[in-house]
Amino acid sequence: MNTKALIFLLCFGLMHPAALCAQDFSGQWLGSITESLNRCERIGKAEPGDYKLTIVQKNDEIMLMENVEQVPYKGIVNPKRPRNVFVQGVYNIHGGYVTEMLEIVFDDVEKGQGESVWYWSDGYHQCGGRFKFALDKIRD
Repeated sequence: MNTKALIFLLCFGLMHPAALCAQDFSGQWLGSITESLNRCERIGKAEPGDYKLTIVQKNDEIMLMENVEQVPYKGIVNPKRPRNVFVQGVYNIHGGYVTEMLEIVFDDVEKGQGESVWYWSDGYHQCGGRFKFALDKIRD
């Protein structure tokens, strides 16, 4: 490789470090609830245990789907912090809607941890909760 090409690649990498560090988190994951607070007695959300998840990533867009409820959570990978993912999902349950926001921080392409804040409302009543979880990749 000639010197000009090497200098160009190094400069491009310094100007766009996310491009060099871009990772794809797509695959099957096992999520384990580590802490949970549920203020909705009638909503069995974030019960202790393990949950299988599917993550599909295309560039900075990411979709996460919990394999039991089959609800898509869509969001983005933060280009300035490419291991940080923010997703949101909304779905109907028990006569109301759950709105859930998750932040996931991946240690690498095999492990991560995250937090969720969620709210349920039927238009008259509302409640919510939060939980923390760990993620381990099962397969690509």
